[in-house]
Amino acid sequence: MQIRRRVLCLVLTSWFLLSLPGPAVAEPLPPNPLAQVGTAVHLQAGDVRAMYDGCGGQIAPVVRADYEQEVVERVNDIRAANGLPPLRRVVELDQAARYHAADMAQDDYFDHHSYDRSGGSLVRACDWSARIQSYYTSWNSLAENIAAGQADPEDVMNSWMNSSGHRANILSNGNWEIGVGYSEGGAYRRYWVQDFGRRYNIYPLIISGEAGTTDTPNVWLYIYGQWEQMRLRNDSDPWGAWQAFRPSFDWSLRSVPGKRTVSAELRKGSQSASSSDSINLNLTVPVLGNLPSALQFAYSIAERRLYPAFVELTPLNVNRGNPASLTWQLATSGPWFSVWPLQGTTPASFRITPGSFDTGSPSTRSGAVIATVTDPAGVSNSPHTFELTLRVVSARMRNLHLPVIARNSTR
Repeated sequence: MQIRRRVLCLVLTSWFLLSLPGPAVAEPLPPNPLAQVGTAVHLQAGDVRAMYDGCGGQIAPVVRADYEQEVVERVNDIRAANGLPPLRRVVELDQAARYHAADMAQDDYFDHHSYDRSGGSLVRACDWSARIQSYYTSWNSLAENIAAGQADPEDVMNSWMNSSGHRANILSNGNWEIGVGYSEGGAYRRYWVQDFGRRYNIYPLIISGEAGTTDTPNVWLYIYGQWEQMRLRNDSDPWGAWQAFRPSFDWSLRSVPGKRTVSAELRKGSQSASSSDSINLNLTVPVLGNLPSALQFAYSIAERRLYPAFVELTPLNVNRGNPASLTWQLATSGPWFSVWPLQGTTPASFRITPGSFDTGSPSTRSGAVIATVTDPAGVSNSPHTFELTLRVVSARMRNLHLPVIARNSTR
């Protein structure tokens, strides 16, 4: 269905940015008896009446990142409790919401539309939708909640959920993305903004309800849209196989502390899209790593030479935040190679050596090594299995390039 949008007219309004307040202190400000939530607003494509230049576009500072993240998580918790999918937090809506919170605090007003002070009076700069659009383009749905005076994320979410219009925005199926802004100053002392939106041809992927961090690599994913197939990958790993599309499912991140990213490619007939999301993995347990995901050997019949003759590997604990020693043991699958030793404690190594196999004709053999940590218990990425392949070829070895592919090494 083709969606038509009206042409927006531009009105230039001069304005200036007042100096920003100092960094927020850790202690919460006392409750404000004047706290309010205003009136919720929303907009569909085609409803725009005017757009004004000189409205937004600047990047306001982050005053309380923890407050903003908590609001996002509370929104998605509430949506989950009501059987709704999570919203994806995006920087464009964060910037739009953060700018408006800062602008209200600095110019001392409370309204969805943007105002500037001139000669001590408020002058309207532009509509709320024009301000959001200066950050968030190609949209087909917008909504906004504002509040002032509430003490913390729990307080402001209670205020919004007790207002039918604001609750409807939070529980809407029409928007897939969210941004949150918080600032301090002005008569109400605390200003809160939620901006919601949906964009054409954007299909968000969301990790664990848009949580900021996870203590386990075991997460769950949600992907918007109606697709036939999807394929996924962790970080810059190779893509997995195409599979039937599911909107929600469990997933395992790479068991390496730090920022982890999951990407998806989606397709349905001639239509395709890609999407990704990131989360910070805070592992408090040791992590078995420094082992490959696949290992290849080759034997040249023409040269009667095996390459490589053997491979030596060293299992390690790659969690620098918990550098415990690991006691490991190995199991093997496949008769054409040997592994020695079959057990050890970090930083001990083991060697894989191809042994008895037919060298008379081209062939391919497969196998596997399974490394399991026996002490301590609960080590992440244990057991770890990596596949082995032996190719017997007629060609001379100089034309072969067979890298060892390591996917769990430290970074």
